[in-house]
Formats: sequence, C-alpha cells, structure tokens
Amino acid sequence: MMAAATRGGKQSGWLGPLAGRGTRQPGPDAPCGLSRETARPGLGQNWPHGAVTEFCLSLLTVLFISPAWGDGPPAAHGLADHVLAATVGIAATTAEGAAYSGTGSVITAAGHILTSTSVVPAEATDIRVTFPGFVTHPAALVAADETLSVSLLKVETGASAFLPIARDLPKIGTLASTASDVDRVLITNGRASFSRGLVSGLYDVVSRGESRYQGLVIETTAAVNPGSDGGPLIDASGRLCGVVSLGGSPLRWQGVAVPTAVLLKRFPALQDASLPLVFDPPADGLFDETTSAAAQRAGALGRAAEAVAAYLVGIEVARRFPPEELPLPSWAEQRAGMKGWEELPLLEKAKRFAAFADLTRVLEVNQLLRRPVGGVTGILVGPEGLVLTSLFNLGDDTAFVSKATGRPRIIDPLQPLAKLLADPPGGLERQPNPITSLTVILPRGERRSATVLARHEPLGVALLKVEAEGLDWFDFGAAVTSPLLGDAIAVVGRAPGGEAAVTLNTGIVSAPSRMRGYQLQTDALLNYGNSGGPVIDAAGNFLGIAAAPIEPDTVLGRLFSPAELMRWTRAPNSGVGMVARADRIRAVIEAMQAGQSFSRVPGPFLGVQADMARAFGEDVFVGGVVSGSPADRAGLEKGDRLLEFNGVELNTWRDLMERIAASRAGDRVMLLVQRRSRGPRLVIAGRDIETADDLQRLKKSLSPGATFEGMLTTEDTREIEVVLEESR
Repeated sequence: MMAAATRGGKQSGWLGPLAGRGTRQPGPDAPCGLSRETARPGLGQNWPHGAVTEFCLSLLTVLFISPAWGDGPPAAHGLADHVLAATVGIAATTAEGAAYSGTGSVITAAGHILTSTSVVPAEATDIRVTFPGFVTHPAALVAADETLSVSLLKVETGASAFLPIARDLPKIGTLASTASDVDRVLITNGRASFSRGLVSGLYDVVSRGESRYQGLVIETTAAVNPGSDGGPLIDASGRLCGVVSLGGSPLRWQGVAVPTAVLLKRFPALQDASLPLVFDPPADGLFDETTSAAAQRAGALGRAAEAVAAYLVGIEVARRFPPEELPLPSWAEQRAGMKGWEELPLLEKAKRFAAFADLTRVLEVNQLLRRPVGGVTGILVGPEGLVLTSLFNLGDDTAFVSKATGRPRIIDPLQPLAKLLADPPGGLERQPNPITSLTVILPRGERRSATVLARHEPLGVALLKVEAEGLDWFDFGAAVTSPLLGDAIAVVGRAPGGEAAVTLNTGIVSAPSRMRGYQLQTDALLNYGNSGGPVIDAAGNFLGIAAAPIEPDTVLGRLFSPAELMRWTRAPNSGVGMVARADRIRAVIEAMQAGQSFSRVPGPFLGVQADMARAFGEDVFVGGVVSGSPADRAGLEKGDRLLEFNGVELNTWRDLMERIAASRAGDRVMLLVQRRSRGPRLVIAGRDIETADDLQRLKKSLSPGATFEGMLTTEDTREIEVVLEESR
C-alpha cells in the first residue's frame, strides 16, 4: 500500500526551497476516516464558477485586507508539506469580465499546472497563479478540455516544487488527500488547507448540470469544497492521482476527482513528449506513524468490505411523477437574454448574479434530492431473493404539481429570472407520489423487478423480494456483533454502473444506541448511494444497515418549487448518520420474512406527541394525540399538561418516556392532567366533580374512613385512566 512510515516527517526529494517556510499550520493528526475528526466534504455554497464578476473579487480584497500570518506557506509534517508546496491558487477572467477562482497542482519544474475547466475555462484571457509565499505570476492556457473537465496552464518562471503523476488508479480504502489554495487569491491573509481521507469509490458517472464530463471518477472522503475545485487528489504514495472536479460530482458533499490515469490517455496535452512529467513516487519519509496506522486500519476495513461486495445490489425506485432531468441555467445564456447588461452598475450586476447563483443551486439540489444517482444499495440476505435495504427512498412521498397542468413543473433556463423564481399560473398543489415499480440490479448487472415484503420504521429498513432464483446471499446471523463507542467501522455501498463495484466510507461509532437501541449513530459519511448498504467492522462483523444521513428535513423524492427550495442553499447532509443495528435486525428478520411490518417501536404505547416548542422545558405539554391511540380513547387533548404518571411527578418528556418504557402493554395507568381552565370547578380528592356520576365514581374509589379535601378552583385538573397498548 505504501512505504513504511518514518518518524519525524522527513522532507521528500520533491520538495523545493518553498516547502517548510513560514509559520507552522497543524496538520490533521487523527487517522483519517477512523475518528471523530474524520474530514468531511465541504457543504459550502457552490455558486457556478465562471459567473462571479471582477467586482466581487475586488470587494473581497478590500474587505479582508489584514496583515499576513507569514511570508511562506504553512508548514506541516511529511505529506502535507509535500502537497502544499506544489498547490497554487488560481484567478482567471474572460474578455467579457466573468471571473473564476480555484486551486491547481504544479506537475513540472517548468511550471505546468493542472486544474479544472470550472476554474480556468477555455475562454479565459487573464490567468494569475499565486504560489506559496504569496508570489503571483501570470499564466498561459496551454489546453482546456471541458469533456474531461481539465485545463493545463504554464507559468514562465517555472516552479521549485511539483507533484509526480500517478499512471494507475488508487485502490479503494487507501489513503487520499486534498488541498486548497484559493484563499491566497481571494483573501490576502488566507492560508492553504490540507485534508486527509480515503479513496471511497471508483466508478463511472454521468454528470448533470453544466459539466459535460462523463466517465470514471475517484470518490473520496477527504474534504472537498468549492475552493478546492481543480486542486489535487493525492494517493497513498504521494502522487497526484486526480484533479478535483465539482462538476463531475454526482453528490456535492461526496468529493470526486478526474483520475490522472484517464487524463494521460485522453488529454493530448499530457501526451506531449517534451512535457517533463515525473511518475515515480516521492522518497520515503512523507508519512508519520499516525498516518501509517490509519492506512493499516483502512486496509483491514477495505478487505472486509470486499468480502461482502458479492452480495450487494442496486435499487432504483420509479414513482408516479418521475424526477425530470431538469435543465440547469447557463450564466452565459442567462446574461445574453438580459437587456442592457453592459450598462448596469457593478452592484446591480453582482445582485443579479447572486440571484442566478441561488436559483441554480436550488435547482441543482432539487435535482439531486429527487433521484439518487445510480440508485441506493441493498444486500441479499435470503435464499429466495430477499434483499435488506433502507427505507430512505421507499417511504411515502408527495409531489408539487401545477394546478393548471397536473404535472411537475419543467424549468426553462432561458426564461427571465423573475419567471424562474415565480410559481406557475394557478399555483402548485401537493399530490401523492407513490412508487410504481422497484428494480434491483443484481451483482452481475442483471436487472430484476422487486416488491416490498415488509417495512420496519423504527429500524429504518425494508425487506424486498426479488424475482430471481439461485442467488448467493449473505448469512449475517453468525457475524452479528454489538458495537461499542469509538469502534472503527466501514459503510459499504454499491457504486453506480453495471457489475457491482463497492464504495467505502469509514468512521467510528459515535453513539451505540439511538431510537431506544434500534439504531446507532456514526460519523462515517452516508449518502444516497450507500444508504441501505451493510455496516461492518475490520473483522468483517455485521453491525447493521446504513439507514439514512441526518438531514434538516426528509425531502428525498419531493418536487419542490424554486420558492420553496430557496432554503436549500446547501446540501442537507449533517455529517452524521443513523445505522439500523444488526442485533435488532436479527430479532425481527423472521417476522419480516413472513410479511410483518412494524410502524412503531415495539413496547407499551400511549399515543401522545411532544409539543416541540416546549419539549425541552421542565413541563410535559401534549403537542398532539395519535388518532385511535389509548390517549385518544381516554380523552387526552392537544395542549394538555401531564403532571403525574401513576402518582409519580413528571417534569420532562424523558420522565414520561421512562415511565412508559417501564410499563407493559395492558397496564392501566392513571395520569394527572392539567387542561386549560374553562371556569370555576369543584375538585374533591383531586378529581373534577361535574355530575352525580362523578360523585358516585369518587365514592367507589374511596375506603371507609378515608379523609379528603374539597375545593373550588379555576384550574381544570383531572385524573384520566389510560390502558397502554402494544406498539406495532
């Protein structure tokens, strides 16, 4: 995988005099992908590159001028020094005034630089490259290929540090690193950044949006954000193995890079015999012991993941209203349709572009949320075509459709901004969007129809039945183990395409018990593609099924209007996800095979919902009552305050949940309830007396010789008897 690490972070032979100067910037010491500090792809605002005006750059320069933190590049140990010494910031403009920015990688001592076409497009006329130490030089565009999403630049001054190029593809599960230097261009005291992670996947993608790149990409868990676009992806040997490409990413919070192995074959500019490329890996000494240990653990997880790859399937969901391939607006086309653009003041131009950028991001997120690229993942778990997967994309869904046409709106990118942002005539309405068909892609690429056999809502999983026979399946029963806090784990997904190829995201168990022990929490990156995939440890033990990333809202599959989606200016992944625990799955798998579904957590059920506005206070207010539940039949109402549970005082919702959990289905429970007062009431022995029947019930409940108090009160407080039921 890589040479043995040496202590001390010895400088590589590829490091020139620029490396190691200036103030020291702490490097990521934690094992990448194997700790809470695992790097996460950046979720920053991703406005389309090539559309920022020069005004925006000037404004940033004015606003953020402050004394520099050092004259040289940030020093880190080993690999970080090696990468950052050859990482540059790039700013480019066109003759029309459109401005671009991003990161690039120096690949020769003669000053050749690789970057993305979204950083330096073919029409760029003024290109400036900022090297470590804040030294800026003009650059010439040698070649650009938008179909490959790559540009090659040249600075006449040459370069003192550069990266060797990998001719082969990295292996899944090996270490990977990214770097960004765009802050040196935009903010005068900016520093380069460096992140470590893993190669999480290798697969073909069909890009959406303005990027025309189609083909093989390297997926990584190392942090990728708009500023790192065009920057380096470094393999475990310290070689440049890919050019980061946001345009090629099927999921914006999962970074991808165009492999150098592809560019060497398809990009003629790199085939020039006079180009002094270097392919040998750097000398030993780039990696410290921490990195070496991380690589070993990642390798173990990768081998364990390969063992289950033969049982992985892809799952595609078709609904009544399918997700259209929405055309995304082009800034050039949009600007061409604006009258008097050139005469507009700079502030108005910036305002118009900001509106366009927000809209584009909205439409793009809408597009991604409505269809996971390549489908979600499942795993064969039974001899008769049984597939275990996530409920993430199989739940009830609704679609926003035009009231006038009864169809989801189609976006015309050439219409004026005002119309793009406006709802259609007659407005939109919400309609059910049920599943019309399920397709399972078997390990060898065969496509088969499937049906949902059972669902388990608390676990967040579903069991499918595939119309196929003689399939190998994963017997997870003997490999089930209970997770512990901090355990290193791997989430295995099925990459898009024909025959199964795995994706691998690693992290730790960040909470072993959630949802009353039905789920665990992990910081391993969960996305749409690996949702439903198995979660394992380095020994190959089965820990569970990736249920879903934690999101601000469950919006997958919904067809929103732009106005409603304006809040989705960022991808919704929060960085942690939930996993259905394997031990809980094993306990119910036979019932699910028999077709039994579970809508609630099994156990005693009351049927009240928290008032979320006051759920974390010291009072227990009812926010809702489940129709037909024990609480509903007993007469509990929204707004009620629960004071006691069988004589035990309730101060928080946790108190109530603990009392219910300690009970059994069929138990008779007496709740002391305070309801909004509707006038003076007679209360005897803590009970409201409104009729003669109330007095008779009170008499029957008291023993001879009992003493009690009576009072006239304005508080409507009463005891309500509830019979708990079994939740299913």
